[in-house]
Amino acid sequence: MIPSIKAGTIAVATECAGEGKTIIMVGKLTTYTIPCTTTPSTTYNEIGLGSSKQHVPITVTASAGIHWGLSVGWRPGHERPS
Repeated sequence: MIPSIKAGTIAVATECAGEGKTIIMVGKLTTYTIPCTTTPSTTYNEIGLGSSKQHVPITVTASAGIHWGLSVGWRPGHERPS
């Protein structure tokens, strides 16, 4: 659970390996599914926040046998990267 996030951009990097899928849920902000294969792969997503958010849970649900890792970062501003 992230206690507080200021307005800006949340960056979420996810790596998974194994046959199946991984579902990432960032509170009520977004939910997305990542297909996983036997070769490890990384997916990068950004979520722009126009206002601060409180008590944001991050949930990962993966198929059986999936190995996964998750990293979450933040930066001010929410313009698209160039």
